[in-house]
Amino acid sequence: MKSAPFKKKGRVCAVALFIIVFWGSPLCVSGTERKVDPLGGYKWWKRVGEAAAESALGSFGKMGLRPRKGDLVVMTNAGYAEVDGRSTQAVLDGLASVTGSSRGRHTLVEVHSAPWAPLWCAVYDRSSGWNVYLELDPSRAAAGKETPVPGLFRPAVMERIDSEHVLAHPSSWDLKIKNKVFGGNEFRILTIANAVAAGAPTAAVRAVEFHDHYCPGVASGILMAEYLKTHFPPGEGGYFVHAVKPWCKEDALLVLLNATPGKRAYAVDYPTKEDEAGRLPEAAEAATIVYRRQKDGGGWEGRVLAFSWAETPCPKTGSALMDKLCADLWYLKQMEHPERYVKVLKDFRLPDGVSPRDWAGPGVDPLKMLGLMQTGKSEK
Repeated sequence: MKSAPFKKKGRVCAVALFIIVFWGSPLCVSGTERKVDPLGGYKWWKRVGEAAAESALGSFGKMGLRPRKGDLVVMTNAGYAEVDGRSTQAVLDGLASVTGSSRGRHTLVEVHSAPWAPLWCAVYDRSSGWNVYLELDPSRAAAGKETPVPGLFRPAVMERIDSEHVLAHPSSWDLKIKNKVFGGNEFRILTIANAVAAGAPTAAVRAVEFHDHYCPGVASGILMAEYLKTHFPPGEGGYFVHAVKPWCKEDALLVLLNATPGKRAYAVDYPTKEDEAGRLPEAAEAATIVYRRQKDGGGWEGRVLAFSWAETPCPKTGSALMDKLCADLWYLKQMEHPERYVKVLKDFRLPDGVSPRDWAGPGVDPLKMLGLMQTGKSEK
């Protein structure tokens, strides 16, 4: 009979294990006390996403708008943002279930952010140009189930953001950006929403998500990646990329070529003005060196690339951000012709037994190794 207490404890442990596995929420058991964490479960966070979407649709309704699900573009940092150290990934499913947005149609856009950034979402109606912005109030979320889910958000903000309207009112939008009407996410939302509405291809959406906004700088990286796939296809094992003049393009190349520092396939130099002044005239615009293994399996061959910025037909509005938005949309129309903007400065082969990593090490300037620096002017 001495085993009875043991069996009783065993039953309690089994029940506790069942609850942990099937509820998906952390459970603390101390004697007879049990405390379920309301912020840890998938169902709770999915409901948060549903509530956000329902609130957005309600805001549209108050304006007399009845958007079709196929016209809605949802942008959010859910899955990246954390609340009190907890994942918000399930918010994506909640948003999708109510709005009909999807990854496959590029209408559910996961915008990269730091985990400590506030959780936000924006629902854009392409047919009307109106957008609803919602941001979670962390102090209310910390209360968990003590606060009704719809009450977790700060008051919704609704603005018309289609490019035609925004570009026609640059001063007004400069003020709205200054006042952070979308919690500091104004440029992200304006550029991504309009890019998707304009039919941005998958590669562009992927790059923009990672970069967390769309700008001419990341557009140049998308064009460079498209150029490489066609005109300098990868060898065995893919590419090694060495940025000798980095800018936003790096984020696009990382994502679209799957060449990353973690896989020892991406290097970055940050040249000073003096370094750049020491380059030969034919290498003045050198931006990126891309390597691939030769087809015969021998060694490595490389290509030094530059990007030729275009004179876009965009008018100068006096607003740098608005001018960028116009250029963004213009570059989207150029994605099928990357060779117009990507320039080849030099093709070469590495010596036998030498790898791109050898030319990316401390104190080594690859442009000097290629004879593209003025003598005595390069000090890496």
